[in-house]
Amino acid sequence: MSNMIIKNQLRSISLPSRTHPSTTGIEEAVRKVKAINTTTGSSESILMTLAGLEELYNCTVEFLKMGSTQRVMSSDDGSEFMEEMLDGSLRLMDTCSVSRDLMVETHEHVRGVQSCVRRKKVGGGGGTDQLDVAISGYVGFRKNMRKEAKKLLGSLKKIDGGSCPSPGVDNGPQDEHCVAVIDAMRRVVSVSVSVLKSFLEFLSGRQSNIKSKLASVLKKKKDQNEETKNELESLDSVICRSRDDLQNKLEEVEMSIDGFEKHLEGLFRRLIRTRASLLNIIFH
Repeated sequence: MSNMIIKNQLRSISLPSRTHPSTTGIEEAVRKVKAINTTTGSSESILMTLAGLEELYNCTVEFLKMGSTQRVMSSDDGSEFMEEMLDGSLRLMDTCSVSRDLMVETHEHVRGVQSCVRRKKVGGGGGTDQLDVAISGYVGFRKNMRKEAKKLLGSLKKIDGGSCPSPGVDNGPQDEHCVAVIDAMRRVVSVSVSVLKSFLEFLSGRQSNIKSKLASVLKKKKDQNEETKNELESLDSVICRSRDDLQNKLEEVEMSIDGFEKHLEGLFRRLIRTRASLLNIIFH
C-alpha cells in the first residue's frame, strides 16, 4: 500500500471528540490510530498505524512546546509524571530502534535469497548449494527474530501499566488542565504500545497462531487457514515445505519490509524529538 493511500485513509477517519481545548489535536490523532483495524494482523493495517503514530508524535512535539503544557509538566505535581514519561519514551525508543534493525537485517537476508534464486534460474538449475545456504541463514535469523520480538513484547508490558487515565478532579480550571495534559500524554504512550505490540506480534506470528487455533476449532478448510498467514509466515511455509512460488513470496515480503523500515525510522526520529522536548521542560 502506498504512503499516499495510507495518509488519505488516516485523514478520512474522523470521530467526534470531547476534550480539553489544549489537548484536542492529540486526542484526535489518537482516535485516528485506534480506529484502524489491526485485528487482521495484515501488513497494510500495521503500516497504517505506524504512519498514524508518526502523525501523532508530530502533534505531541507541538503540544510539548505550548507554554501551558510546560507549566503543568514542570510543576512539583508533575515531577513523578515526568519520570514516568521519560522512562516510557526510552523504552519506546529502544523497541522502535531494535524493530527497525530487525527489518534491516530481514531485508538483507531476503535479498540474499532472491539473488540466489535468480542465479539458479539463469544457471539453468545450478547454484542449489548457495540457495540452501542462503535459506538456512534466513531460517536461523527468523528464529532469532521471534525470540527478540518476544523480549520486546515483555519490555512493552512494563510501560503499558502506566497508561491508564488519571482520575478527574474538581479543584478548578488549573487542575482540570493538569489532568487533561497527563491523560493526553498517557494515551499517546498507550496507543504507541498497542501499535508496536501489533507489529511485534506480526513478526512473531502470535496473532496468526491464535487465528489458526480458532480456525481449527471452527473446522475451517485448509485453504481458509492459509489466508490467516501474514507475508513472513507464508514465506516461512514456502521455504520450509516446498519452494514453489518462492520468488513471488520474497517480493511480497520485501514490499512489506520496505514500508516497515521507512515508518519505523520516521517514528524513531519523532520519538527522539519527543524525548528531547521532555528533557528541555525539565532543564529549562
